[in-house]
Amino acid sequence: MAVRPPRLLIALASLALSSAAQAEEAVADHAGTASGSATTPPKPVPWHDSSALWTQRASTQTLNIGGDYQSRDPFYDWVFYLRPRYYFWENERSSVSLRGQLWTSLELTNSDTTTRTHEFVIEDTLVSLVPEHAFVMNGEYVTDLTLSLPRVVLPTSKASYNSGEIAQVGVRAFLLQTFPLREGEPLLPRGEAALRVGYGYQFARAVVPELSTLNQLRMDSAGHSVSNDQIAGAALAEHAVLLHGVLGADLWRDKLGILGEAGIDPAYKFALAKTAPICGLTGCFVPPTVADPQRLSVATFLDVYLELRSFGGALKSALGYENITAQLGPNGQRRGLLWSPEAKLYIKLEFTPDQLFEKPAAIARREAPARQVASVR
Repeated sequence: MAVRPPRLLIALASLALSSAAQAEEAVADHAGTASGSATTPPKPVPWHDSSALWTQRASTQTLNIGGDYQSRDPFYDWVFYLRPRYYFWENERSSVSLRGQLWTSLELTNSDTTTRTHEFVIEDTLVSLVPEHAFVMNGEYVTDLTLSLPRVVLPTSKASYNSGEIAQVGVRAFLLQTFPLREGEPLLPRGEAALRVGYGYQFARAVVPELSTLNQLRMDSAGHSVSNDQIAGAALAEHAVLLHGVLGADLWRDKLGILGEAGIDPAYKFALAKTAPICGLTGCFVPPTVADPQRLSVATFLDVYLELRSFGGALKSALGYENITAQLGPNGQRRGLLWSPEAKLYIKLEFTPDQLFEKPAAIARREAPARQVASVR
């Protein structure tokens, strides 16, 4: 005859099992929250996306590509960039950060771009406050707007400071659209297109480049020797505008990508003072001047490179070609967008330390290659 357990024992056992199950669920929920599970994404470091770059550049003429302009002028240099960022506030779609760029160059040939052979040059410094917002985030479709407001360029380079520049203050906007090409496939999975526009106003000590310590003797129209500190004939650019388009694509997964940026950079120079009459014993004489002096100058911009990403995106290696030049050359001939005597080939290494760590889901959209273009130029 089977012995049945009392009903009270059965009720107590059921209550104990139910309490144990609830306790295990509570512990699991607490552990998942504490360890930063999918329900609570880990918070990124505030300096994420800060990077350091080393670029080697050589002119195409140095590499025997293209014809000589007037005479052989080999050019090869190293450029070092430090691009720090600090995010004051951010969520999945928006952020506000302070960004900057410090850069130096070392010219390793006897080019006319520097005063001395192998001269180490500190270039201009950039500081900008950057609000950013993603209007659309739907899989591979991302519409993102980044503003540099304000964007301040300080004349820390010898050439800029000696020319009388004080600071260039302006604003830039970068509108990015990413989209799938062959979604889910390793070859050409996604592409991106972007528009970069900007404006800057130049504050300067004079309308033409002047160096107070120059005191060079020149001869006036009457044949008298006078002291003058002007170091160039052309006026400084008062207004600077930037109009660029960007196209890029991932060629193989997230490892290999190609990107190109092209556009024009118009500049409107300071107006020169009107010519004053020269008076003497026989009366006054107004020197002849240009009736309609042109203040507009245009530079063309082209930068195309192939990029390899390794160590989870922490190290980016690029092989590229750039042609950044004045549209009108010193010889009076117009230069093309694709090539000029100032065209260069370069190899670039970019290191982003925070990418060595696990990528937070909140900043995964920042992986788009188009965001890595040197908007600081």
